[in-house]
Amino acid sequence: MIIKIIINRSLPIKERVKKLIAYLLSRRGASILWKREFKIILKHQPLCRKPVEKSIENAHRLYWKPFRSRINMATLRDTLRISGIAHPKIIPEEVYVTDIEPTLNSSPTVDYLSNKSLYNHWFPGKVFPHDFLHNIDGEWLDHELNPISPERVSLLAQELPYPVVLKPNRDSYGGKNIYFPRDVDELMNLVKKRKNFLVQEKIKQHSFFNQFNHRGLNTIRVNVYRSVSDNKLHIINMAMRMGVGGSLDNVTSGGIVTRIKKNGFLNGWAIDKYGKKFFRHPDTGVDFNIQIPDLIGLQEMALKIAGRIFYARLISLDCCYDTDENWRMIEVNLFSGSICFAQQHGALYFDEFTDEVRDYCIKNHWALV
Repeated sequence: MIIKIIINRSLPIKERVKKLIAYLLSRRGASILWKREFKIILKHQPLCRKPVEKSIENAHRLYWKPFRSRINMATLRDTLRISGIAHPKIIPEEVYVTDIEPTLNSSPTVDYLSNKSLYNHWFPGKVFPHDFLHNIDGEWLDHELNPISPERVSLLAQELPYPVVLKPNRDSYGGKNIYFPRDVDELMNLVKKRKNFLVQEKIKQHSFFNQFNHRGLNTIRVNVYRSVSDNKLHIINMAMRMGVGGSLDNVTSGGIVTRIKKNGFLNGWAIDKYGKKFFRHPDTGVDFNIQIPDLIGLQEMALKIAGRIFYARLISLDCCYDTDENWRMIEVNLFSGSICFAQQHGALYFDEFTDEVRDYCIKNHWALV
């Protein structure tokens, strides 16, 4: 890809240099990040050091060679040792981060769509959690995003149905800086000297999900792809995330994740961030071989939400099922799609669209346009 950027005559030399520098910096950052991540995985899963069958590694190297002259085999080996499956089209983590995702979601506009303070204005109705208060760049706003005084904030805070959820309205990946204040004093203490957050309802989850972990919300990640060939939306994979020992459901916070197959059944086992397998939930002992409720309803809601998000071809949605048997949307993620949720369970992240995505990103790479 570096050579293609350099000889790309469709851009002026100055622009080519800017794109090349940006691409090299992106590659360097991804290399450092994933080298650190794989080092941690190897510490817990030493078998990931062993090479995959030579013919598979050669096919893997050849398939992704347009993006790298040297392909890191760590993702492929990690996938095999955890899932028992090694497919040549498994996406190397570094390639996904620096080449695939930023090409599919290349518009600067797309980041704006992940602001949680705007969800209920883009998607009216009881889909996203009801929001009570917002703080954007230090300014307090009510549910309708009207500016309000600190005194009004204090009055509204006293009337909230505690416990509530306090979270950043942007960049809350991995459950970072999410709190569940139980009363007005706890909430007001938490919001001191903070900005860019919202306060919203705490959704009560359905008994199906409670059986795995009742201490917190267990969510389903639904990844939707807008095809580059015809712009039709496709659900390419789904995964269920669960908390463990009182943690949030995010794997980076100590949770575990299992793939959901196309028929709605769980994959049979879950893994933590180190690749350790669990055939039953470590807290409750529930098996990972049952079917989630209302699969069609989940798919319909996900496609409806994704259909209203433009300038992005890859949309990751975090969903939950409430006590009234309604699918609810927690948040929209347009970056850091966690391809390991599918790949570490032996599935291709883009499913049957892998060739289409690869070919598109080679020809329309973000650093070439």
